[in-house]
Amino acid sequence: MKTDSRTGLRRRLLLGAGAALATTGFALPFAALAQPRLKLATITTGFAAGGSSDVTARILADYLRGKFAEAVIVESKVGASGRLAVEHVKAGAADGSSLLVSPSGMMVLFPHIYKSLRYDPMNDFAPVTPLAKFPFVLAISTQVPAEVRTLKDFIAWCKANPKQASFGSPGAGTSAHFSGIMLGRRAEMEFTHAAYRGMAPLVQDLMGGQIASGVLTPADALPLMSSGKLRLLATTGTTRSRFLPDVPTYTELGFTDIVIEESYSLYAPASLNAETVNQLATLSHQMLALPETQQRFAQMGLEVAPQQPAQFKAALKALTERWGGIVKASGFTPQD
Repeated sequence: MKTDSRTGLRRRLLLGAGAALATTGFALPFAALAQPRLKLATITTGFAAGGSSDVTARILADYLRGKFAEAVIVESKVGASGRLAVEHVKAGAADGSSLLVSPSGMMVLFPHIYKSLRYDPMNDFAPVTPLAKFPFVLAISTQVPAEVRTLKDFIAWCKANPKQASFGSPGAGTSAHFSGIMLGRRAEMEFTHAAYRGMAPLVQDLMGGQIASGVLTPADALPLMSSGKLRLLATTGTTRSRFLPDVPTYTELGFTDIVIEESYSLYAPASLNAETVNQLATLSHQMLALPETQQRFAQMGLEVAPQQPAQFKAALKALTERWGGIVKASGFTPQD
């Protein structure tokens, strides 16, 4: 009897996902993962609907629905640079019904930024897995003369025009902000920061030539590449982004300490039992192994980034220590 083509496709996807899971150390049977214990689970994000973190959470919710819980919804708790969402999940039930998808900055950078942070990332949360990662990219606008084509050119222009030498980021104290601080210090130049309320107004000012440069995500930069209004000079990745293959990394250009890769990751309240944490990680890794997930992430300039919970926790601890040194060296004053 012939196998229906859609059934065959599903079978191939499941086999591929199973192979990917083997590399992450999770091997729970699919049958065991297909019986939801919960009626409802909520994934909270700290940013407005439609952004890449929100879309990532919704892709995960779609996959978990019917496997982890009968219903899985996404809600946004916007405010305080994402901290409201983190605080909300910290206070949530530790039964798997309250989950968080958040950039890593809220966990590894904010402890060094805010004096009165109302959560302890390492003690109040169970890290489940990173879902997607991305670098930042330095873009210059039409305010900068057309002959400025490289990072070296731009640094020379900034030094010759200190009053115009500025960069925008989606907020003070963000990892994007610190990438600009690090460049200014390493290049020994004045590099004035302009804090925006998110990426959208920053992109608007860049496109209008209202500010010399800005630190963007690939998701923000990719749709603008054909406009001719922006020039992309460098990324903060460990290697070149496959979405921006012609843009060198800071490391390639001699700025070896400007390496920042942000991630959207899944967290749960700290007292969630290890079995459920591992189940969530396994299901997430199944989702990340699917070609359609990788395609949707690629449209946002995101790479899948699965890790085992223990590996992820160790990585967060190392990043927290690294950011402490970066913030101290920058001279940034912690905020209340």
